[in-house]
Amino acid sequence: MQVKTKVTSLEEYKEHPVNFADTQWVLIITAFILGAGLGALAYHLMNANVANSIKIRHQLTERELEVNQLREGVNDHFSRLGDGLSGLNKQLQELEDQVRREAGHLCDDEGVVKRLTSSRDSEDLQPEEALHEAATQPSHQPVEPPRDYAAGSARGTLSEDYGLKPEVFEPPRS
Repeated sequence: MQVKTKVTSLEEYKEHPVNFADTQWVLIITAFILGAGLGALAYHLMNANVANSIKIRHQLTERELEVNQLREGVNDHFSRLGDGLSGLNKQLQELEDQVRREAGHLCDDEGVVKRLTSSRDSEDLQPEEALHEAATQPSHQPVEPPRDYAAGSARGTLSEDYGLKPEVFEPPRS
């Protein structure tokens, strides 16, 4: 029995001819499959970035909604606070009026009654009127321009010798 060794010879090629047209189709199909795989991989990687940006946009929208809800809550809180303060102010005015009426009827000291009624007259001015009167009345304190140095004998930062140490002359040693 003869053992056939692998010999590449012309006779062997003649017995089993290779069709090169089939080889080209195999290469084309392989290239197409590889291209489709690489395209799917690229699409997956690109789609991951899109999904991440959509997720971030969704989180941003949620945060904006939370901020708007907090603002509405703060606005409601300050509205209720303003209503409560106006109610307290009204009660305070009523209490002051009641104290003045009772002081007028029950108090014998004219100084106390006069002080209560004069404080009421000064409070009757509206805030705008009070500001106008304060602006038109001359102030008793003289107005001074701002200073760039310390008052008194202290030396300021703009003085010529600020931060300088006095020079001490030392004779040379021999």
